[in-house]
Amino acid sequence: MNYINDKTLNILLDYAKNDDNIRAVLMEGSRAFGAVDQYSDYDVVYVTVTSEPYFNGAILPFLKENFGEIAVMQTPDNGDPHNVYTHLVQFSSGVRIDLTFNSLDFLSKIPLESGTVVLFDKDGRLSGTKPPSDADFWLSRPSQTQFSEHCNQFWWCSPYVSKAVFRGQLLHALEILSECIRIEYRTMLTYLAGARNNWEHVNPGKHATNIKQLLPPDEIHYYDALMDSYVQADPRKILSALRALMEKYNTLAATVADLLGYKYDFSEAEKTMKFIQMRFGEL
Repeated sequence: MNYINDKTLNILLDYAKNDDNIRAVLMEGSRAFGAVDQYSDYDVVYVTVTSEPYFNGAILPFLKENFGEIAVMQTPDNGDPHNVYTHLVQFSSGVRIDLTFNSLDFLSKIPLESGTVVLFDKDGRLSGTKPPSDADFWLSRPSQTQFSEHCNQFWWCSPYVSKAVFRGQLLHALEILSECIRIEYRTMLTYLAGARNNWEHVNPGKHATNIKQLLPPDEIHYYDALMDSYVQADPRKILSALRALMEKYNTLAATVADLLGYKYDFSEAEKTMKFIQMRFGEL
């Protein structure tokens, strides 16, 4: 990754080089390990002796002078600001900078993220840091217990969607569909992707957005079913989406179990679907 000709980075680096209180500069995230496009943020960390000089937005005039008008920003509460103090800044120009101040003392007590590159280090404290990678996001093979717990959570939540629909609680039904059913379905999809790729450096991306590219062509239908489940707040469409996901999940989980050499509780799936049909039927 070539950082030398990056104008935004050079401005941030020059500021740090001319400030004796800043002892090192790190960059995290996609720009650190190469997955960059025009929308990529700058996730920069100033490692400081003390972060107090930057409290209360003291650095904002410098940022505005160099990057222009701020469209929207946040200064999140990360606990003790002496340890972590952050400005998340979206500039009207399109540049997005997440600038964090970490004290030397705090940084010495936490491991660096895998996707971290040391841009400069005045004191050599960070020598030996591994080259940046997306290793923190690689999928791990679940245990039998973890696999079974995720299956159970999917089937446990499924009746709640139907119940909410029949109560006329469409927002509640959609939230359960989103916060439980789809999340568990997506988790099983990542297990399938991991198994199909031998768990070797498999990064599904944020919210598994890269999952389609990690599946073989004859299993893309599992991904398509998830995408088709994003329906309007219509009772029939919600129930139809639930039915489709349950049917697909049953075969998806069974396939993953076979690949992992695990047991899958077919009876749990069968009894849950039978209960929903008997208790709620059709609209």
